[in-house]
Amino acid sequence: MTRKLCLHGVSIAHPETFAADVAKRLKLTLKQGKLKEKEYGENLTVRYRRGKLVRDTFLPYKVRTMEGILLADSHLSDLMDVEFRYKRGSEKAVLAAVRKLLSGPDSFVVAEPDILLRLNAMQGKPYPPMDGDAGRFRAMRQYLSWQVFAIGQHWHLLYKDPANKLLVRQLRVRIRRLRSCFVFFREGLPETETSRWQDMFREEADRLSTMRELDVAAQMCQRRRDAEGETNDVPSPLLDYFLQLREDEEKKVLPGDSLNNHTEKLAEFLLWMDGMEDIVPKGIAGEPTRQFVDRRLGEWADGLLALKQKYPDFSNMDDLHKIRIKVKRFRYVTQTIDLARLPLSLLRQLKQLQDVLGLLHDDYVNASWAGGIALKHPEDETLQKQVHSFRNWQSARSESALAMVSGMWESFLQMLEENLKKN
Repeated sequence: MTRKLCLHGVSIAHPETFAADVAKRLKLTLKQGKLKEKEYGENLTVRYRRGKLVRDTFLPYKVRTMEGILLADSHLSDLMDVEFRYKRGSEKAVLAAVRKLLSGPDSFVVAEPDILLRLNAMQGKPYPPMDGDAGRFRAMRQYLSWQVFAIGQHWHLLYKDPANKLLVRQLRVRIRRLRSCFVFFREGLPETETSRWQDMFREEADRLSTMRELDVAAQMCQRRRDAEGETNDVPSPLLDYFLQLREDEEKKVLPGDSLNNHTEKLAEFLLWMDGMEDIVPKGIAGEPTRQFVDRRLGEWADGLLALKQKYPDFSNMDDLHKIRIKVKRFRYVTQTIDLARLPLSLLRQLKQLQDVLGLLHDDYVNASWAGGIALKHPEDETLQKQVHSFRNWQSARSESALAMVSGMWESFLQMLEENLKKN
């Protein structure tokens, strides 16, 4: 079966010679095709020119370029793609070519090779639902691949707009959701390599953690000022320190790396998944997806139920954080995998529980940041007063949330247990 890996150019040094430059970098010869246009229904159009990159000696993969435009509704998007077509066993050769391409001046992201699926995504449409009778290895590739494409695109957007708080949050969530789904499907995969990829995704998310924490702290600081009627002309050294620390972290995290570094990691992960089909035992890879999802979801639900005895103290923030991580992973998986059909009432409780646990965690982290700033500037009386006021304001929020969370946790576990018994 032929596989495809697509790199989509998002910043091209010389668009007018794109295909020729790709051929030169890969040491191949370009054979340019004719301009074509395809319509995939109403307001879905692609106009493109395809090029073949060849050489006289044997090449274990095929390379194609596509130049043109995509039109979805009224949204136009440039099409500057390099597509690798290969069969199992050629992943290492493809990765070597990808690295050559990414070492050049152009910036790329991994993208959906199927143009129709990409056009549908531009319209906000989800991927086609997974066939429950298909093997779970195929399901893993589908569920994880489209998340990889979204992560690559968000890295691109964040490099263009590093001060964007929403992009930092969205990208961090997307990486953590991918990691949760990868853990869900990891059964039967090689332990050492699987752990390496888990670590890589965790490190990618952790790189954004401080930026995200400071965004939240600054937002809460501003919210406290608004709640207490402080105007912008009133000095706020605490808010200024939060914003300065955030700016310093942004400079440290983003300019020190390039978009192509992230793209290389994501491309290697997609190629690694392809190579697993020859390694994973057929009985595991071919297990029907519906059966696998039901079994794994049951195991994860049992794990959540066991937390009641493991972490009984809801005044311990470290324990609450561990519960929050497990709850979040469970929600990410049930949100992403369409075959994980849980009652809407249970999903609603899961969302509410995660929100409250998240609020408690944010308040705890915000207080730590504020306390650290106060320790570094003991001579600033205005700052000390603001830190004291900020921590008291957050403490009141936390006490209110703590009063609710125990009952919410009990209610959620009871509903989850009842659902397990029914199914």
